[in-house]
Amino acid sequence: MQFDYRHFHIDCRARHAEDGYYYARARITHVPQDNGHCRSHDSGDIDAFSNEADAISCAKSWAMEWCDTAAA
Repeated sequence: MQFDYRHFHIDCRARHAEDGYYYARARITHVPQDNGHCRSHDSGDIDAFSNEADAISCAKSWAMEWCDTAAA
């Protein structure tokens, strides 16, 4: 799932591991309005879930909260 939030582009994914769980992950890219350098942040594994939809929902919530903190 990809979407824009504030001045960030967010890519939420679920990594399906060998243990059968889906791990929530997010990549956040800050796109400056003044054509400056783009910066990105990778979450790593946030949490594990038994299904992909829950993992992506977690990644989305985590990423939006991260953006709110970074923008403050």
